[in-house]
Amino acid sequence: MITSFKAQTRLYKVYHIRIKGNTDLREGYIGITRRSLPYRLGQHFNSKRPVGTILRNLGREAVEIVEVTRGYKEYALNVEYILRPSMHEGWNVRAGGDAFTVVCPQCGKYLPNRKTGTICADCQQTKFSKGHIPHNAGMGERYTLISPEGTIYNPEVFTRFCKENNLTPQNLRKVAKGTRKNHKGWLCTYRI
Repeated sequence: MITSFKAQTRLYKVYHIRIKGNTDLREGYIGITRRSLPYRLGQHFNSKRPVGTILRNLGREAVEIVEVTRGYKEYALNVEYILRPSMHEGWNVRAGGDAFTVVCPQCGKYLPNRKTGTICADCQQTKFSKGHIPHNAGMGERYTLISPEGTIYNPEVFTRFCKENNLTPQNLRKVAKGTRKNHKGWLCTYRI
């Protein structure tokens, strides 16, 4: 539902860009505009989108722009959607009427301005889930730790070991460097 006063009262044109003489609305390009039709055609000729490439290849003499209907914005968007209900119809790449035509395959949420096969941000896992071990686990720092009881440990993942044994990794690194004597009775050396 369009709510602004200007959008409700301003008239929009639904236009059809086509090869001269071809009146089939299933072919060519369908769009809406508030501007004059020659101005909009000029914008399309300068566009980097596929319709611009098609128009430049055909040339100005081979194409024409005609008004299909005129009405308020909501009406114009509905007509555009009726003429282009899905993506890649005629010279249009997107569906008409600013319709959301692509849905997330996991949750069914509409994805505006997306290509098929994409997943919405809510379904895309960007962080590690709980219990997930990263691909580079155990590839980092190598330390040999000696507990206060004298048990020797060679942990694969240093920070996880520190967390499990209530130790501070920064302080154990200082012990390994020699700037600190011990941390909670633990000794630490570099493993080669």
